[in-house]
Amino acid sequence: MQERSEVVTHGGGRGLTLEELWQVAEEAGIDPRFVELAATHADAPERLESKLAGGAYSWHHSASVEGEVEDRDRDRILGAIRLVMGHHGRLEDLYGRMEWRNDAGGPLVVGVLSRDGKTEIDVSAVKSREATALFIIGVSFGGIFGGAFVSGLLGISGAMALPLIGSAGVVLYGAARLAWKLRSRWWERRIARLVERVSSVVQEVAVLPSPGAGGES
Repeated sequence: MQERSEVVTHGGGRGLTLEELWQVAEEAGIDPRFVELAATHADAPERLESKLAGGAYSWHHSASVEGEVEDRDRDRILGAIRLVMGHHGRLEDLYGRMEWRNDAGGPLVVGVLSRDGKTEIDVSAVKSREATALFIIGVSFGGIFGGAFVSGLLGISGAMALPLIGSAGVVLYGAARLAWKLRSRWWERRIARLVERVSSVVQEVAVLPSPGAGGES
């Protein structure tokens, strides 16, 4: 996370407390804020995978950061999103949370919600439309027209061309499955990087509640 940041600056056993992690990080030259940020990613990201497609097509990542962001921080959060996604877009206000959305190839939504002294960041993406388009174009049209083209070159026509068309479809299905497997991994890395970028900015600008906040007047 520190290497990816634009800002200068679960296994067996007992594990380490956050304080112990800070000490280890200090000895390793890692900024303590990245230790705290990494600790917010304790839950594994959710993903839906299709064996038929050869890879995942839906992801959901979330993180929680101590402190709340203010409206003046919108530009920095938006800048982090644009940096990763390469799309301009804008942050909309939806039921008290900031939300950025892009629907190219399937919805991708970034949500930032501040309340009760914490800021929740979540990123959800469903790219089933993109996967479906790849298989329809690659397998259906490619198999039919590709097989028919090869059959024409070989002088085969009618029912005798069907096995060749079917074989072309099988080959192209394998190619499309491999292509989506690679594309799916690309999306997974990009979404994880998006969560890290936004979380890092929120970590920088979040305002912690004052010690007396919420007490009796």
